[in-house]
Amino acid sequence: NYKPTIDIDPSWEMVELGDAPIEIIDGDRGKNYPSRNDFSDQGHCLFLNTKNVRSDGFNFSETMFISQEKDEQLRKGKLKKYDVLLTTRGTIGNTAYFGDDIQYEHIRINSGMLIFRSISEEIESEYLFYFLQSKNCSDQFKKLMSGSAQPQLPISSLKNALIPIPSIDIQRSVVKDIKSQKEILDGNKKLIEIYTQKIQDRINKVWGED
Repeated sequence: NYKPTIDIDPSWEMVELGDAPIEIIDGDRGKNYPSRNDFSDQGHCLFLNTKNVRSDGFNFSETMFISQEKDEQLRKGKLKKYDVLLTTRGTIGNTAYFGDDIQYEHIRINSGMLIFRSISEEIESEYLFYFLQSKNCSDQFKKLMSGSAQPQLPISSLKNALIPIPSIDIQRSVVKDIKSQKEILDGNKKLIEIYTQKIQDRINKVWGED
């Protein structure tokens, strides 16, 4: 999977995530945490599971929901627009961005995820998303992970990872460059799929297979 690499200029300020203008929020793990009986195929609030946050963003092919009543019983762990999320247990480092293109209004994370929320104009949410998705960041996380049977990345550890915080203009430029690279890659993937299918169709025609 494509992981962008951010070319860090030595002049950029480097800050630990724990000291950056970011709020790091975990999910509600208290007595009101949803049990199996609280979930349904439709409902007021999308409750994320690990299948919903992949290496390249959200995937909503399989979803589960909780009621408004259950949602209101929970405290932490509800997304706001432009939040970034990160998986921190099992598969570590999958990220997603709650941008304007997401169809759901009410979304909550499960206990194996964290929300990263920009709390200052010093840092753009999309820049934060791409940094957390970058090889620069994943390499740091690998060094910080706990070595239990199920890999974990506790908040106390990930706060030590360093994030570069250049000017807002540079952050926007970095986001633009990464999006351009992804568009090229996605276009190439589409071409490969088309030609792979053409080759397969030709094989089927020659050998008389359906």
